[in-house]
Amino acid sequence: ARQGEWISLYATGLGAVRPPVRTGLPAPASPLAETAAAVQVTVASRPAEVAIACLAPGFVGLYQVNFRVPQGIPSGEQPLQLTTTGRSGNMVPLPIR
Repeated sequence: ARQGEWISLYATGLGAVRPPVRTGLPAPASPLAETAAAVQVTVASRPAEVAIACLAPGFVGLYQVNFRVPQGIPSGEQPLQLTTTGRSGNMVPLPIR
């Protein structure tokens, strides 16, 4: 990834969405089923701009989070972490050029 680039991250377990989607059904493309709770993304401990966090259209139980890689991130593998409702996921390496 490069500084300022938009990235799509896929995850599970981000909780309730609005409008609700019945369990076992694929997520709609319109309207998007956005997470009820705010989702934060950090790269190298710097907050990233999150454009949307929603169920991935056409998939069951898969969330999509679109975010912009912050400026000023050093090159090399940097830790990426997603947080929602006060709980953080595992850190994963994000290679930065």
